[in-house]
Amino acid sequence: METGFYDIHTHILPGVDDGSKSPDESKHMLQMAYDQGVRHIVATPHFSVKGDNHPVDELKEKLALLQKQADEIDHSFTVSLGNELLNGPGMVEELQKGRALTMAGTRYILVEFLPSDKYQVLYHSLHEYIMAGYIPIIAHMERYEALYKNYDHIEELAKMGCYFQMNTESIVGGFLQRRAAYHRRLILDGYIQFMGSDCHGMDYRKPLMKDALRYFGQNPDAERILQKILNKYPETMLSDKYID
Repeated sequence: METGFYDIHTHILPGVDDGSKSPDESKHMLQMAYDQGVRHIVATPHFSVKGDNHPVDELKEKLALLQKQADEIDHSFTVSLGNELLNGPGMVEELQKGRALTMAGTRYILVEFLPSDKYQVLYHSLHEYIMAGYIPIIAHMERYEALYKNYDHIEELAKMGCYFQMNTESIVGGFLQRRAAYHRRLILDGYIQFMGSDCHGMDYRKPLMKDALRYFGQNPDAERILQKILNKYPETMLSDKYID
């Protein structure tokens, strides 16, 4: 498994959040992601209810330019658009009005919380999204103290209909280095459905997908699980189907 990966969490659109600062930087990020085996990217700029959010039409214009840059690398290299939604009151209304974006127009949404949010906040907010007809993906789930080594909470959210995304940096270590072995165990135990680089540029949190996978070695079981996380499950998500 060397190529064909999906990266569903990126800040690669230029000049819209704390990610890429220019079209040139985005082009370099695309090339690095491609060299790392990524062939499908979802651009997920930050969105918060009270934030200074860019209009959807502007995001789509920047996405069209990004796709042209991807085509210059490989015509099979595709990009689509979503948002990383900072959970807060009023987010369902923002989604329903089309100001906040789902993942590539599907029912799936990428939702982030504050690392210190209590489990009750996660549970009730995610339940609200589900009742409104959305399918939540919890962004970089490894950051939340409410879920750290709390398998009961993780399993309860999964049974409710939530999915979990982990950052590739967290497999290597990153700022949660002491927990890297635990993160890899979550993947091998089947708790994670999506991986994302959460890339923000060429200097900070680069799109290093393949480098992270080397930490699993030549484990056949790991390769089978990673194939689902990096290929099968994202394909299912972009087809707007439930993951079985």
